[in-house]
Order: sequence, then C-alpha cells, then structure tokens
Amino acid sequence: MKNSKKESNKIYPFRPNGEFYFQRGIEAFRNQEMPEALRYLERAAFFEPDEPVIMCQLAICYTELGQFDKSNQILRRVLDEAEDIHYCYYFMANNYAYMKDFKRALQHANKYLALVVEGEYVEEAKDLIQLIMEEAPLASFGVSDMSEMEKAIFAFRAKVDDLVSDDKLDEVSQFLVAEIEENPTFWQAYIELAGIRFKEERFSEGLAILEDVLARDPGNLMALCELYLYAHYQAEWQQTAFVLKELEKVEPFLSFQREKLARIYAMAGDYAHADYLFEKVNQLEIMDRYAYYYYRAETAFFLNRIEEAEDFWQHFKQIDGEELVFPWESPLLLANDEGAVLEKLASKDRSEHLLGVYLLTISSKQPALIMFNDYFDMTGWDFFEHLIFSEFEFLPDSLDAANCNAVVAILGRFAEVGFPAKIETAPMYSFIFSFMKISIDRKYDLRTKNLDGVAAAILYQFQCGTQKSIAELFGLSVTTLRKYSLEIKGF
Repeated sequence: MKNSKKESNKIYPFRPNGEFYFQRGIEAFRNQEMPEALRYLERAAFFEPDEPVIMCQLAICYTELGQFDKSNQILRRVLDEAEDIHYCYYFMANNYAYMKDFKRALQHANKYLALVVEGEYVEEAKDLIQLIMEEAPLASFGVSDMSEMEKAIFAFRAKVDDLVSDDKLDEVSQFLVAEIEENPTFWQAYIELAGIRFKEERFSEGLAILEDVLARDPGNLMALCELYLYAHYQAEWQQTAFVLKELEKVEPFLSFQREKLARIYAMAGDYAHADYLFEKVNQLEIMDRYAYYYYRAETAFFLNRIEEAEDFWQHFKQIDGEELVFPWESPLLLANDEGAVLEKLASKDRSEHLLGVYLLTISSKQPALIMFNDYFDMTGWDFFEHLIFSEFEFLPDSLDAANCNAVVAILGRFAEVGFPAKIETAPMYSFIFSFMKISIDRKYDLRTKNLDGVAAAILYQFQCGTQKSIAELFGLSVTTLRKYSLEIKGF
C-alpha cells in the first residue's frame, strides 16, 4: 500500500513542444481566433524554427492579420531553407496582391505555376492572375508607359531591393561594383552603392561617392536627393536649404525620380509641390511603398484632405504590421517635432542629446525618424543612450542604471500630470538629464526616494505652480514636496 500511494502521488512534468503549440494554433486559426492563433504559432516556431509547415502556417496567420510584409519575410526564409516548398510562391503572390504590388504578385504567381502542374493552389493562382489582369491590365501584361531607360532602371532597382531586403549587403555591394566597372557613367549604381555604405554606417565613404557623382555629373537629381536626406537627418538645416534650391532646378522625368523628390518636398514641408509629384508617380512601379504611403498620408493631412490621409495611413500600417499612432495630430508635442528631435540627437550637449534619445522613444514619428533613416548612427552611443533607447529592456542592478530608469520615469510623470515635453517645458526636460549625472556622482540613490516627491520638487523649481497646487497634482503633502526641494537644491 505504501508503494502504491507513492506511485499515485508521482508528478509527471508537462513539456510542450512545437507540435503541441502548432495544433493549438491550427485550432484557434480554424475558429478565426487570429491573435490567439498567432500566439500559439509563434511559440511553435520558437521550438521548431526549421519546420516549414509551422513557418508557412505562421506566415498565413500574419496574412490574415494584414501583416503582409512580415508574412513574406517568413516565406522567403522558408524558400531559402527548402526550395521545394513551391506553394510559398503562391502565398507571396497573394500578399503582394493585397499590398497592390501587382507586378511582383504576377511574378510569384507565374513562378508557382511554372514549378507546379497539379499543385494544391494551381486554380487559386490562376484566379489571382485573372483578377490582377482585370484590375491592373498594364501590370498583368508586363508592359507600361515607361521608357526603355525606366524599365532598365526599375529592373536594376528591383534586384538591388531584393538583395537588401534579404540583408545580403556584401552581395549587393559586389553587384554594384561590377555594374560600375562595366558602365562607369551608370550613376544610379553609384547612388545605390552610397546607400549601402550608409546602411553599413560607413558614412564618410557614402558621402564621398555622392560628391564624386556630383563632381562628374553636376545636378544629378538622385545624388542631390541623397545629400538632402543625409543633411536632414544630421539636422544640418543650412545644407538642406542649399540642396533644396539645387533640386528646384531639376525636373524629374522618371517615375522613381518623382517618387523620391516628392518625399523630399514633403519632408521640407512643401506639400503642394510634393502632392503634384506624387500624382505623377506610376502606382504600379513604386519603389519604396513604406515611404510612399507615409509621406502621401502626411502630404494629404497638411493639405487638409483628412480622409485621404487616413486611407494612405491604413495602407502604410498594412505594410508595416505594427500598431502605430497617426503621427500628425499632436504637433505641439516636442517628440512629434521631427526637426527638434533630430537637432537634439545631433547636439554636442550631453543633456540635450539624451533628451533627443528619450524623445525618440516616445515619438509618434518613429517611422520617419528611424525606419526611413539610413543615416541613423548609434555607433558612438554609450551605456545610458542604449538603456533609454531600449526602454530598459535589460536593466543592470547598478546605481547608474537605476537612476537613469528613475529619471525617465519622472519624465513620464511630468506628462501624466499635464506637463508633457513642449518648447516651453524643454529646459526642464533637459535639466532632468543633468540631474541624473549629478545624482549618480553624488550617490543620490533614486531607488530609495519617492519619485513623485522628486518630480514635484523639480516642477516647483521650474515655477510650474505653487507648492500646494503641485503637491496636489501628485497626491503629496506640502511637507514632502519641501523635503525633496531641499534635497535637490543645488543639483
């Protein structure tokens, strides 16, 4: 009896594996519980990242949730590992069709049909091709009103983009160098190579390439565009104004040139000119759909075409797949002033620079500040910058890290009680990072302090109200506020 009881009380540990989560994911998918399905399938993929069936189902789930680009990234990875999983081409074609990238949708659908005679999705692929032919006949027949030069450049850019999207920077560099050696005046190859150098954070090399192009081909539109972007993201406003005047002398006649220049004018705030050029972009030959939809949304918003702006924003979000906030409705917030954030990031003043990093983390304009910014340079960042930028994902147990975390929490409290970062409150927000350094130097450990008390004392120091009114904002006694005012006096 004793042994029997011992056996009956034995606990058998439950160790779920990829198959367990996959089956749960399939069940949730069939019940149209997509967020739940995604959670299970992501877990299954974690356990078995090399299992193509799991990865394909995860990709299909992303498609159902409207995250078409994420879906295609997974499908590309599956094809890299297992070239015989031909139905990936059909799924990718479907995604491209949803993204209105009809040319690539046709390419992938036809690729699937060329590889599979009697596959599971043959009829669906044929139906998709027929649908594209009806909705976008120029794309379906593989012709457009482009010139031969534009077709050649488009094919060249498509190859470069494919390699970049697969993160094959070494391979694309070799391809571009070979193109330049074969045709020393093929300027677009130089422009693309400069862009690769920027992505690799080899900024001086990228700038040297652009300057060489302009020396040999003065007024080269794409080189000027790249120089404008570089100056913009470095907050070199005199340079952006100079380059913009040079760009005004150039008339773009190719679709991808109009697309690039329209983006430049939108960034410069010349929305009428941007709108004029956007209208001339061939919708079927858009080279950068992320930037295209983002800046079309911005342009429409500032031309007071709000419904159109929201429609373009929805297109942008479908490609990006993240829950992003419409970024132009709170222009008075410092975090949403793109120029102000860039200036602070470029500042040599330590406190101003750290404030720029903080503003970057809370900005609704992160797509414009980071996603389209090939010149975003973190190579010189130190411990505190990485802590703030990562939103303290990894928080070491040290006074330095704790005080950095605490001052960012204090900034959050400022916003919560009605003092967000604006032009008028910017000195107080900048001060907090000076306060952080001094607090660390003086071993003033914020882990042992009432952060609301410290926040209230700083507000009072910057004359944001009476002691009584500020104490009430935080639910503190005036005595507590006075205590912390004395403690931080002289910081």
